[in-house]
Amino acid sequence: MTSISVSIDEELVEWIDQMIKDGIINSRSEAIRGGIYAYIKEKLGIKTRKELKKYLQEHQKEPFQDGVEVIRSVRGEE
Repeated sequence: MTSISVSIDEELVEWIDQMIKDGIINSRSEAIRGGIYAYIKEKLGIKTRKELKKYLQEHQKEPFQDGVEVIRSVRGEE
């Protein structure tokens, strides 16, 4: 799994932490993943990973690149 950093309003963090205390979710990460998944389902009508993969393949402008390759390219190392 890949880690990313996001900025979140303090009030939203408190809400998420309260849901953890109440046993609704297990972690902040679970809350963020769930939110992203719900957004994708609502906005794109995608319900499965297979549908998401197909959507991404159909809508990509360039083939996906390995992250290390992208960083080297940006740095001018290639």
